[in-house]
Amino acid sequence: MPNALPLVPTDIDERVSLVRLHGEACFHCGAVNKTLRTAGHVVVRGSTRVWQIVTCGCRAA
Repeated sequence: MPNALPLVPTDIDERVSLVRLHGEACFHCGAVNKTLRTAGHVVVRGSTRVWQIVTCGCRAA
């Protein structure tokens, strides 16, 4: 089995809500009253901070 490359965070637009970046709402739809689970990492353009995001499952992986 070949060694897997580390996942690179997705580069996103700077207009995303802080609530979504803090993992308090689904990154895709903004839901807060559903079960949320880890969905990956993003980096806001122009920044070096990596944010761990969550999803309610509204989009397929």
